[in-house]
Amino acid sequence: MSETTIIWKKCKKCGKLQHPDHIRCLQCKNTTFDTVESSGDCTLLTYTILKAPPAEYRDKKAYALGIVEFTNGVRALGQLTTIENLKVGMKLKPKFEKLTANLDGHEVSGIKYEPL
Repeated sequence: MSETTIIWKKCKKCGKLQHPDHIRCLQCKNTTFDTVESSGDCTLLTYTILKAPPAEYRDKKAYALGIVEFTNGVRALGQLTTIENLKVGMKLKPKFEKLTANLDGHEVSGIKYEPL
């Protein structure tokens, strides 16, 4: 299995890391950036289990969303690959995979976070 890498933008003026990409820095409004790759694994800060998912998730009775923090301090919100045995503080790794199929039947892919 290949490792998923997430690319963030780092403001050249103030150093703020941001994802998703924006035209200007959310902190200082600068418009020049460097790119920074994800720092591997991340830690689960909090999560919730959705038991009444939207129509696009009709094939699931429930799914989990979590906020994770990478070692470089970047936080991200995303789906978790399981709803079982989740614990705040556990280590996760990002994976690029199918999230769902939209109402037209087209596959929607993105980043999920999987327990190590």
